[in-house]
Amino acid sequence: MSYIEELEKKYLEFDSLMKTGLPKVDTHLILDILHRMAGEKNPMYTLEIFLNKKPDVEELRNKISNDLEVMPAFYDGGTHVVIAHRINLEMLEYLSSDENVYRIRGTYTGHGQGASIGPVFEREDQEETWADYDRTHGRIYAT
Repeated sequence: MSYIEELEKKYLEFDSLMKTGLPKVDTHLILDILHRMAGEKNPMYTLEIFLNKKPDVEELRNKISNDLEVMPAFYDGGTHVVIAHRINLEMLEYLSSDENVYRIRGTYTGHGQGASIGPVFEREDQEETWADYDRTHGRIYAT
């Protein structure tokens, strides 16, 4: 087997492992984190967590605040959660283990020098956002 064939084989195995082990996490985020962890133990990211259904915002805010010691911001009626934190693969596994998590994406924010850059990504399942529901029913969630 040539080194090109071996490289392709290993990549397909790696891609399969990412999709099996962290299926809710954007593969570009995993690759970026692994690349940065070669030089920095826990790089700083703004993570965006998209939820399947509307959570109890106060309960989720308290859980994230207590477990990760960061204050989350909520968008799209509470179904889009944004946090800034130093990240490792174990944290991604912890966050994605929640049944209500639909997808996790993220943006590198530097060497811990800056704060969250806020949301960058939009939901891909627009029909499941809650903005229209909130306007209709008068519910507003503070961030």
